[in-house]
Amino acid sequence: MAQNISVPDIGDFKDVEVIEILVKPGDQVNKNDPIITIESDKSSVEIPSPSAGQIKDLKVKIGDKVSEGSILATLDGGNEKKEEVAEPKKDIIEVEEKIIPKIEKTNGLRNGKETIYAQPISKDDIDPAETQEWLDSLRAVVKADGSSRAGYLLKQVIDEA
Repeated sequence: MAQNISVPDIGDFKDVEVIEILVKPGDQVNKNDPIITIESDKSSVEIPSPSAGQIKDLKVKIGDKVSEGSILATLDGGNEKKEEVAEPKKDIIEVEEKIIPKIEKTNGLRNGKETIYAQPISKDDIDPAETQEWLDSLRAVVKADGSSRAGYLLKQVIDEA
């Protein structure tokens, strides 16, 4: 059954330019595979497929302007949502059990000193304030929900990157 892929609500924007088309008719895609890249004055965003299936046709080309709700492509076989939802949960549980070790909550303190959770890969951090905000947010998640939740969120961020 055919399903339209449209621009989701990704913030306050109108008439944003399509700068890259990442698929062509006939391509098989999985849920969350990037389909199209759009770019505003502030950022570029990849629009993911809402489900797995085959790209039937594209409704936009590079240079077109789109807004929330604009139809980007048609996907065949994209309405099998029950199967799509059940599988990722199993994968997430496996990741949490195998990769992320269970550690006791320390509230960011060890022996009365602040624990440093992560160091930048490069000393050329282009936005140290933003990096600090991300690290503070991660610490808050660890404090409130534990390291398993923080590990899950990090995996999602890495997959998105």
